Amino acid sequence: MTEPERADGRAEPGGPAPLVVVVGAGHLGRAVLMRLLTAGHPAGRLCAVTRTAEQARLLADRCSCQVTVDSGTAADGADVLVLTVRPEQARAVLARTAPRLAEGAAVVSFVAGLSLAGLREVVGTRVHCLRAATNAVSVGRGGTVALTPDPELSATDGERLASLLSALGTVVRVPEAQQDMAASTLGSGAAFLAAAAAGVVAAADAVGVEGHTARLFAADALESAAVLIRRAEHTGQPVWHELATPGGITRAGLDVLRAHGIDSALAEAVAAAVARAAELSAAAERNYRLRTGN
Repeated sequence: MTEPERADGRAEPGGPAPLVVVVGAGHLGRAVLMRLLTAGHPAGRLCAVTRTAEQARLLADRCSCQVTVDSGTAADGADVLVLTVRPEQARAVLARTAPRLAEGAAVVSFVAGLSLAGLREVVGTRVHCLRAATNAVSVGRGGTVALTPDPELSATDGERLASLLSALGTVVRVPEAQQDMAASTLGSGAAFLAAAAAGVVAAADAVGVEGHTARLFAADALESAAVLIRRAEHTGQPVWHELATPGGITRAGLDVLRAHGIDSALAEAVAAAVARAAELSAAAERNYRLRTGN
C-alpha cells in the first residue's frame, strides 16, 4: 500500500508515506488534513478535494498541499482516500474515485451510518474499506478515533493505516455494530455536553458574571469532568463522587439534575443520533439506487 514518490508526486513501491486524498473539506476534512500536515505527513503526498473553486482557494491559502475540486483526478493512484462527505454524497463520490485508486488502496470512511457492506458494494474488492468515527474538535486536539477495519485487511496494512490515523489521535478499534454509537457519543457527544454547559453559562450570566468569564468557568468544568470520567474507570466510584460532598452544594445541584432526568435525556439524545444515522444512510442508499438503477 505504501509507495515512494516519483517525479510527478505519485508513488513507486517501497516508499515511506502513502499518497492520501481527503474528499470533503468541511470541518472534519480540514481538521484531518491539517493534523496530518502537523504530524509531518509530506505535503506532496496529501491532496484535498472541495466542492467549489472558492473553497479550494481558501483552503490552499491555509495549507501547503494540493487542493482541487476534481475528486476523480485527485484519486488517481492514491493509496488512502479519507471520506468526510455527507451520507447522501458518499456513494456518488466513491463511484467516481474508487476505480482510480491504487490497487490495494484503502477507503477510510467517516460517514455515519454507511456500513462496510455498503462501502464494498460501491468500491468492489480491489480496495479495502474501513469505518471511523470522531469529530473535528477531537481531531484538532489529537483526541480519539474509533476504527473498524475491513476483515480482509492484512495485519501489516492494518497497522500501517492505524499508524497513519494515529496522527489524528488515539486509535481505538471497535466492532462495526458499535460504529454508529461511536459516531453518536464520540462524534456528537461533545455537542450534547456543550449544550448542557450552556445552562451553566446562562446561570452565571444571570447573576452578572461577564460572558467570557462565564464561558471560561463552563469550559473548565467540562475539562474537569473529563478528568473525573477517566479517573472513575480506575476507582469504581460514580463519576461525580469526589466532587459531591454529602449535603454540599454540588449534591444539591445533582439532585435537581436527577429530578429532571438528565441521565435519561442524554441517553435519549444519543439514541436519537444513532437512529438518525441509520435514517440518513437508508435514504442515501435509496436515492443512489434510483439514480443508478441498481
